[in-house]
Amino acid sequence: MSGTLEKVMSQFGKISAGAACAASIAYGVAQILQVAGMLPTPLDRFLIFAPSLVLAPCFVLALVAACVHASPSQRIWRFSALSFALLYAGLVSVVYVSQLGVVLPRELSGTGTGFEIVGCCSFRQPMTVIDLLGYIYMSLAMLLLAPSFDGRLRLLLTLNGLLAIPIFLQLFWPALIWLAAPWLILFPAAMLLLAFHFHGDE
Repeated sequence: MSGTLEKVMSQFGKISAGAACAASIAYGVAQILQVAGMLPTPLDRFLIFAPSLVLAPCFVLALVAACVHASPSQRIWRFSALSFALLYAGLVSVVYVSQLGVVLPRELSGTGTGFEIVGCCSFRQPMTVIDLLGYIYMSLAMLLLAPSFDGRLRLLLTLNGLLAIPIFLQLFWPALIWLAAPWLILFPAAMLLLAFHFHGDE
């Protein structure tokens, strides 16, 4: 890879990882304010679903950049991570665009009756299950990505990956959402370090 192309790909990765970090922070702030009862409905859900929709492609693009920079020994880990990231993005994008484009507008117009089936994110709603599966895939993507990095970034990616367990268990015990709450810190921290990693490659 030429020096110029490598620099462009490093910038691409840095921007993608930085955008994923920013989107996750925006989601986290809205989620905390919602739990604290400081946001009216449905504004709270707009502010949660919108950055979540942005996060999905940014995460995938960050992993694409990581794959481009992979050495032969890293490729199996990074491309495996990318495959799970694509599954995550596809699933959750369907959930969030449905909320932003169908469910919430119909609620606001008073025509939401009959569309509860595509609502999110209460226990055992179909879209909730799809959303949880998406975040299980995200966690597995980060777990697979971890061995291809060193130091604090590897640690943060591993810790994110281990959150797949409480996220999966939420399918049966929704109160376990609190065990997955560290994601609000661990994910943006991992994306920030990944952005710094790409910055160091420029």
